[in-house]
Amino acid sequence: MNNYLYEKESEKLQIPYAEYIALMEKVEDAKRARDVRISVLADLQSFLGGGEHAVPVNKPKPQAISKKTVTAEPEKTSEAEVVSVEFSAEHTESDKTRNSAASHKRVTTEMPQIPSIKKDIIQHFNKHDGSGRLFNVFKQYYTCLNNSCGGTVRVTMKDGFCSLWNYDEWEEFAFVDIYEGQLRIALDPRYTDEMKTLNLCESPRLLSSRRNVICLQVDDLNNVALDVLIKAFNEVGMQTK
Repeated sequence: MNNYLYEKESEKLQIPYAEYIALMEKVEDAKRARDVRISVLADLQSFLGGGEHAVPVNKPKPQAISKKTVTAEPEKTSEAEVVSVEFSAEHTESDKTRNSAASHKRVTTEMPQIPSIKKDIIQHFNKHDGSGRLFNVFKQYYTCLNNSCGGTVRVTMKDGFCSLWNYDEWEEFAFVDIYEGQLRIALDPRYTDEMKTLNLCESPRLLSSRRNVICLQVDDLNNVALDVLIKAFNEVGMQTK
């Protein structure tokens, strides 16, 4: 077992030569690793910014050690620990930068393509609501449906009603129009129980003469109504005509 001596007069800790060599090697390894990390981080930032690869950082040369018994101050040990902690934290920050860039790329490439809403539908909404609020509410439903359903949602308009379609099956699953300053959504009566907490209203005669529907009114994006619409989309073909 190595013996460590402490001189009270000089207030220094004496350690064996082999222990000092091992300690200095760890310090140099940490410094070299930190330089490599700086070079890699600079190269990554340059690549993300569209520039060329960064110039590698020169590795520091190890210091020459000649004495057999060396007096080392306690601060040397703390220096090694500080170097290790700093490198660990900065390396983690580098990982965060790299992971953030990869995550942003993933989100950008995996976002589904939402079919645009035709101008005649936009004009129809603006005609009945000059503020544009109802169209924005309708657009929120339309966007959420395309992001949540297991397929593509499209919208067409006929006789003043917007028909929401399951594009893959090419079948309507809901109808939307403007009624008393709010959006009126018509669905199959099978969803009556699920919508009983919402504001149910009278069905439009033109639509009810062709289909058996139940209607509700919304003035904002409602999660219950959205969930029912998603369910209706997924259950296309099961609705009662």
